[in-house]
Amino acid sequence: VAAYPLVWMALTAVRHEGDVRLRPFALPARPTWESLSLVLSSGGFGRAYANSLIVCSVSVLAAALASAMAGYAFARMRFRAKETLFYALIAGMMIPIHITLIPLNRLMGPSILNLKDTYWALIGPYVGFALPISILILRGAFEEVPLELEDAARIDGCNSWGVFWRVAMPLVRPSLATVVIFNFLTMWNEFAFALTLIGDEAMQPLPLALWRFKGEHGIRLTQTCAALCVAVLPVFVVYCFGQRHIIRGLTAG
Repeated sequence: VAAYPLVWMALTAVRHEGDVRLRPFALPARPTWESLSLVLSSGGFGRAYANSLIVCSVSVLAAALASAMAGYAFARMRFRAKETLFYALIAGMMIPIHITLIPLNRLMGPSILNLKDTYWALIGPYVGFALPISILILRGAFEEVPLELEDAARIDGCNSWGVFWRVAMPLVRPSLATVVIFNFLTMWNEFAFALTLIGDEAMQPLPLALWRFKGEHGIRLTQTCAALCVAVLPVFVVYCFGQRHIIRGLTAG
């Protein structure tokens, strides 16, 4: 049952538009690659695909690195108001992110940062909103790392930076994989921020390119499904690559 929408999407992508309208749930009478060819030959779709890959890759890496360092600091280091700062950061998870669209639109506009229609207009908010849940997951994972291992590394001459990279980080790989996968799926499918902050068609990410397959008098189902089949490939690869880490990562700590 869960796989049926994906199967229907794949079958619709190789059907003729008229056949889909007449028999939406039937098998393809005469399979055709015309819709897929039209999607792949569209320059706008290719640019949007590359834009999404760039934005998501940079955002996921930045969020993973920043949340790993912050999570380790909250788990191991002692500094003033640590718990207050941590819970204030986690409280950000209670803020509906879409209420920030208007302030962000003004902040990214030409009168302040002048970052609209650039990759940074999306990378900044994506990283910022990914940090609370990522830090929460990684803090719990770092707290599960035995202190004896870190003490042994320090006796062998490792400084704090070396302990973080050589001892703690390898031991929290399941949680780190969970953070990477969760953030990638969220950022890859994000629509509202992209629609608000990116007006230049050449800089638009994949969700906006998929939205453009909506025609003047309706949706072109076969081309839309073909585009969705191509768009879902990175998500499928990332999830298959890291699915064994997800449950272990979410339950760590």
